[in-house]
Amino acid sequence: MLILSEAEVAELLSLDDAFAILEAAFAAQAAGGVDMPLRTIAAAPGGVLGCMPCRLADPQSALGAKLVTFFPGNAGPYVPTHNALIALFDPASGVPEAVMDGRYITEVRTAVVSALATRALANPGASRLAILGTGVQARAHLHSLARVMRIAHLAVWGRRDEQAERLAREARDRGLPARAATSVADACFRAEVICTVTSAREPVLASDAVAPGTHVNAVGFGGPAAREIAGDLMQRARLIVDSLEGAFQESGNVRLAMQEGRLPSQPEVTRLCDVLTGRAPGRRAADDVTLFNSLGIALEDIACARHVLERARAQGIGTSVPL
Repeated sequence: MLILSEAEVAELLSLDDAFAILEAAFAAQAAGGVDMPLRTIAAAPGGVLGCMPCRLADPQSALGAKLVTFFPGNAGPYVPTHNALIALFDPASGVPEAVMDGRYITEVRTAVVSALATRALANPGASRLAILGTGVQARAHLHSLARVMRIAHLAVWGRRDEQAERLAREARDRGLPARAATSVADACFRAEVICTVTSAREPVLASDAVAPGTHVNAVGFGGPAAREIAGDLMQRARLIVDSLEGAFQESGNVRLAMQEGRLPSQPEVTRLCDVLTGRAPGRRAADDVTLFNSLGIALEDIACARHVLERARAQGIGTSVPL
């Protein structure tokens, strides 16, 4: 069995790789070639442990699971809030093939999926971006969205002004016109794409901050009892998700809006994979507000991990251990 560290995984999975891998994975999901139960979650003091299994059918055959922890008290420069391991098994025999770091894969695949959603759902030519949040995913989203939109203006908001300014400075160092915003309303003023990447348990984004025609990527995930998006915005937006079952069972944005009566008991929700493959419409009009509620699904992790394993074997990277 092969063991791969975070540094080795990062060496084997580029941003460009992730775009191609995830587009193919969503095509497989749309075609019915994925078996992916809901994640199971165990509570621990200060955090949670989730298990996310998935099987991809031929021609992208893979079998595996991610074990991921979320400990929000870790926020800081030394210990990430999210840590993960991904285990892969031979799809034909079930024999363990590899165990690898999953933190980096989670970081990259989450941001790339938001970029794919933005490319499919934002108005053509959208160039004004707002990022609400200043952590790992804020930085990853900056890099990924720069691949799918020409960023003419970036506003960053966070609860700590110094962290928002630090991310804005990093963007300016890359040649992007960026500033730290003083409030959510300030960040979202005239924004055409908004990314919420916070650990908030109460809404940080409401309808009055969102202009007609805006696309929103709602990424922060706190389980079915927490949300980043207020019910009035959920009611107003055209909703796109990565998993229908996950949206109704796991998404606080969806479930709490339904409890408030902002969404009906059977709201109209569309899978991202169907939009990306042309099976379902995305944006219907220029003034639609589209909202991609990203839960993060095992398919994304296992598809990327399979690519990493194939590259590792071809390049002789990793540590082989007997079981």
